[in-house]
Amino acid sequence: MKKLDFFATTMTGIEDIAAHEVKELLGCKVTPDIGKVFYKSSLDSVYILNVAARTLNKVMLNLCRSRFRDLDDIYRLSRGIDYSWLIDPDQSFAVRSERVGSHDFTSIDVSRVVGQAVIDSYLETSRVRLKVNLDSPDVEIYCLVRGDEFLMGVNLTGESLHKRGYRIYEHPAAIKPTLAAAMLFLSGWKGRGRLIDPMCGGATIPIEAAYIARNIAPNKSRRNYNFLKLKIFSCSEFMRSREQILKKEETRKPEVYGMEKYRFHLEGGMRNAEEAGVSGDIRFKLGDATVASDYPEECFDFFVVNPPYGIRMTPKRIKLERLYELFLSAVKEVSDNSILVLITAAKRKFRKALEKVDLEVLSYREVLYGHLNTTIFKCRT
Repeated sequence: MKKLDFFATTMTGIEDIAAHEVKELLGCKVTPDIGKVFYKSSLDSVYILNVAARTLNKVMLNLCRSRFRDLDDIYRLSRGIDYSWLIDPDQSFAVRSERVGSHDFTSIDVSRVVGQAVIDSYLETSRVRLKVNLDSPDVEIYCLVRGDEFLMGVNLTGESLHKRGYRIYEHPAAIKPTLAAAMLFLSGWKGRGRLIDPMCGGATIPIEAAYIARNIAPNKSRRNYNFLKLKIFSCSEFMRSREQILKKEETRKPEVYGMEKYRFHLEGGMRNAEEAGVSGDIRFKLGDATVASDYPEECFDFFVVNPPYGIRMTPKRIKLERLYELFLSAVKEVSDNSILVLITAAKRKFRKALEKVDLEVLSYREVLYGHLNTTIFKCRT
């Protein structure tokens, strides 16, 4: 089967984790880049990643990756591509552009120039002027201008894969499922041992942990993919591939716990778990993560948590550094040689708390979470 060039987008800071996941799923060479990973594979890789990948946002067919000097170069590069093998004459298209760096043009200019190049190229090869539909196009072309690099691809996913569909309760400071999965991979969680999120909120981390433990495809229920609109893909082949992925789901019961201080959030998390189909795999408990006696009596191997970091939710009557100190003290009291993975945008306060409680930092990494500069810490208790 012919192999094509693809790239998949992910969060900046977890590219190596995403690359490892893609390699595990496809068995091909994967090269991480800023906010994305590149790989070469066959068309069926698109089916696999869109259903089974946990840390990716969108899968793209790579049309062009090159250096440029100005908008004329961008026009020339995109004009030189043959789009007739991808787009039918009666289909519409749109160009979505992103620009990073200092340029004398905007992302809107990039979309305008590339859009005209696509029309001109298709007109020359097929004698048809393609229609533009900015609201609901049949084909969505993505362009990234970063410094002097021009990257162009076809969005094969559509809406980002981080939107799993199980979140019927929206916690005000919920973590993205893709980031939760990356933190779980970083912890070493593979479904063995006991894992707890003691500040579980809407239960995203426990749900993703149960998904990993039981090998449940995170987008098993999704049907609306952009690639199904393209003539090079087959709906029947996609359904067969999807069926093979779903057959790998396991029935064993993992030991996943979710604890939450506020009953309203705990009940919301329980509803999310039920919607995700893993309510029977997660043991929920009302409790304060800073109080050791509130924890379940079991000994935990993994603590994976997205605590408050003073942006959207700040605990009243307690300073953030003190909150972290109390939490770490409680974790240290109820654990023995366990792994703690935690994300925060208040890394200095967390480091001070770590020093006071004397926990070993195994590693840390910077992650761009939306517009927030956050840090993921991996510690040993």
